Amino acid sequence: MLLFNKQNYLLALLFGVFIASCAFEPAWIAKDNKIKILWQRVDLREPITSNEFRLNRYLASRIGDAEDAEFFLEYELFTETKRTALSFDGKAYRIRILGEVKFSLLHSEKDTILLSSSVKDSLGYSDAILAVTDQASERDAYKRLMVLLGDRIVDELLSSKIMNDET
Repeated sequence: MLLFNKQNYLLALLFGVFIASCAFEPAWIAKDNKIKILWQRVDLREPITSNEFRLNRYLASRIGDAEDAEFFLEYELFTETKRTALSFDGKAYRIRILGEVKFSLLHSEKDTILLSSSVKDSLGYSDAILAVTDQASERDAYKRLMVLLGDRIVDELLSSKIMNDET
């Protein structure tokens, strides 16, 4: 007689993973800290371009966008495209997008710069024959690049000494 039942084991394993994952929280709203490190404490700059809108929307999903917040995040976004994987006739089969964000975290009440830094990343996409697919892959690449840059900004903010102090 077999005491080990695979279905019960898998069910118990999935249930254990589900229960364990319910306790996970993002690093920026940890309960052990006296304050919520970033959530709803940063006001974001108003976007102007479509890429700034994508970056702003992603940052708002990660750290929240609060009106009359304690901090203000000012940033400048730069992007540049380069043609790579060229054929003999000059057709580019791969496009590389280089992105850089220079940002400063300002204290709203004191008008002082608490942190000033920049992040860079790059991403590539395939340049196909059809114009419709080219536009779709370009939009998707810019969207993914803004997510990468937004993650790097949040990482810089979380790893800074300023955010770990009780300001």
